[in-house]
Amino acid sequence: MRHSLKSLAGFLLVFCFTALACTIPGTGGADEPEVTPTPSGDSVTFLIPAYTISLEPGDMVPGSQLQYVGKTADLHDVKIDGEPAQKRVGDSFIWSGVVAPSVFAEYNLRLAPDFLGPLPVAGPVEVTILNPVATPLPAMPEWPNAIRYNNIVLAHNVPVGWTIPGTTLVYDGVSSQGGVDSARLTGLTGHPLFALGDSITWIGSLQENVAIRYTLRVVNFGENSLQLGGTAELLVNR
Repeated sequence: MRHSLKSLAGFLLVFCFTALACTIPGTGGADEPEVTPTPSGDSVTFLIPAYTISLEPGDMVPGSQLQYVGKTADLHDVKIDGEPAQKRVGDSFIWSGVVAPSVFAEYNLRLAPDFLGPLPVAGPVEVTILNPVATPLPAMPEWPNAIRYNNIVLAHNVPVGWTIPGTTLVYDGVSSQGGVDSARLTGLTGHPLFALGDSITWIGSLQENVAIRYTLRVVNFGENSLQLGGTAELLVNR
């Protein structure tokens, strides 16, 4: 069952990337996409479209107040915010609230078939960091009890002069290296030029108790904007 759950998560993630590639401005062959920037503000929200976890009796979904109690015949006994409920396979398993200081999350999960083993639950999760302050780090911190959110899907359209949300990286326009046009980024340590398809890694903190690793790729760029797609790993220390 764990293998099936991982396969489902992998399929959903690939599907999401395919959809992103079809909808990000500039990926259809246009030389200069229209600038429709990713909004910035006093919070940053991350989407995990295919969050999955298998629960043993007594387990809680990390970061939430969703608990699996046990199984009675075809009914699954659960607790939501401490209140008991009974669910069948396919039923919703939903919770939203404060995960940790400055961190709010929405879990929109459903129960999957368990086949006499641990109970799988799956669905989208959104995690919002309030008042983020991006600060570079040399590596992800060692927080053994942190909540870990993997497979965050990212798609950003960054106008020239703007910061990539949740980082210190600023798109500074187009430069040439070896006769090849490249996107130029400031706010990073190391070589600032990235050609089409190149990967960009940034590690940093967004709050004292929140760390993130971005793994991005250059999807398209021009004099006016930079399009990025990729994933991120988020750690939330309670």
